[in-house]
Amino acid sequence: MKEDLKDARILIIDDTLANIEVLENLLMMKGYTNVKSLSDSTLALSTIKEYEPELILLDLMMPQVSGFDIMEELKKVPSAFPLMRILVLTADITPESKKKALSGGASDFLTKPFDLTEVDLRIRNLLYTVFLLSQLTNQNIILEEKVKERTLELEKNLAAIELQNKALREISWIQSHVVRAPLARMMGAISLLEIKDDAGVTQEEIMDIVITSANEIDKTVREISAKSAQANV
Repeated sequence: MKEDLKDARILIIDDTLANIEVLENLLMMKGYTNVKSLSDSTLALSTIKEYEPELILLDLMMPQVSGFDIMEELKKVPSAFPLMRILVLTADITPESKKKALSGGASDFLTKPFDLTEVDLRIRNLLYTVFLLSQLTNQNIILEEKVKERTLELEKNLAAIELQNKALREISWIQSHVVRAPLARMMGAISLLEIKDDAGVTQEEIMDIVITSANEIDKTVREISAKSAQANV
């Protein structure tokens, strides 16, 4: 995890070169490898979009474009930098200034002149927060993918069940309607064979009825078997 923090992209925005030098030297001494600095605040937004820092050390009081102005612009596109944290650099430690910075998007404060131990601790704390949020985001992405997979699997199973139910409904209809007619004719023909008196129908005609009905029933049974096999797929 320490290695992950040391590889974090850090952007220093301060119009005072001496402050930039102090912060750069501290970060280099602590092993941070991706540090970029900017003294012209008019280039801040374009640099942020290009560099996509995970942590910005941002001076509040700068000419032309202040730290407040930069945070106000960043608030307009919160989804563009969801994990980015801002550590403001200021000599103004009044409650009003802190409240304004926090409402503007600041994550923490560093007061000037810098205490190097405090600088190190606050940077590490914010980067650790970024690391945890990144891990949580990755876990959420994995979880969402698993939910999508399970949902697709469930939809496939429901479609298969619906297909089976459809086949079973067709089988039920065939059994209750299609089979009944030839079976009734066959039973009627058999009844004629049992009548001793002349019923006006020859034995051959009766056998034709029986055979035809039997063939119809056989055909229907085959259809039922085919649909049963389909339902069990």
